[in-house]
Amino acid sequence: MIRIGHRGSETRELQEKLGNAGYRLEADGIFGPATDAAVRRFQRDRGLVVDGIAGPKTMAALGGERDTSQNMKAFLDMIAHAEGTDRFGDEDGYNVIVGGELFHDYSDHPNKRIYLPAYKIYSTAAGRYQILHRYWQHYKQQLGLPDFGPASQDRYAIQQIKERRAYEDVMAGRIESAIHKCRNIWASFPGAGYGQREVDAAELVAFYQSKGGTLA
Repeated sequence: MIRIGHRGSETRELQEKLGNAGYRLEADGIFGPATDAAVRRFQRDRGLVVDGIAGPKTMAALGGERDTSQNMKAFLDMIAHAEGTDRFGDEDGYNVIVGGELFHDYSDHPNKRIYLPAYKIYSTAAGRYQILHRYWQHYKQQLGLPDFGPASQDRYAIQQIKERRAYEDVMAGRIESAIHKCRNIWASFPGAGYGQREVDAAELVAFYQSKGGTLA
């Protein structure tokens, strides 16, 4: 059992597993307040006892989480940067509702309809990747997603990338190609054409690299 105050390789492995599950934190081998908070969020999202202790049940649940390459992690970070969600709150954008409001219940998509006067539209976009509720309903069923927590949001985004046939581009570091293929999914991507703010491709690629992503 690993708990706050623990140091060493076991804690580093725990931190890496939490990172792979979408609960971003530094894998420094020190079980401090940030790791404690991440463990508690993971336990809450998975319906486990929320005690901040990485015991057998918590570690077993983490063992089944996805393992994502550094390129994919950096690409997901880049999407959050483009969508602007990484600038709100303290949960890496996973609890952001369009317009900047935050939510704290990850049991399901908040499905809050927000009016955006700058674009004169209503939107239900929520989470790190600004997922619309009508699309979430479909993918929640298709992928068997248990909640709207970070890991589920990441799986949703990766599925979208796969459907745009951009997954191999990301893995291989062909990032401009991946951005181009995914432009109809994220309105902030250059060439999206939704009449909303679009981020220049060069800025996105530079941000991707700053997060440890490599280019072909």
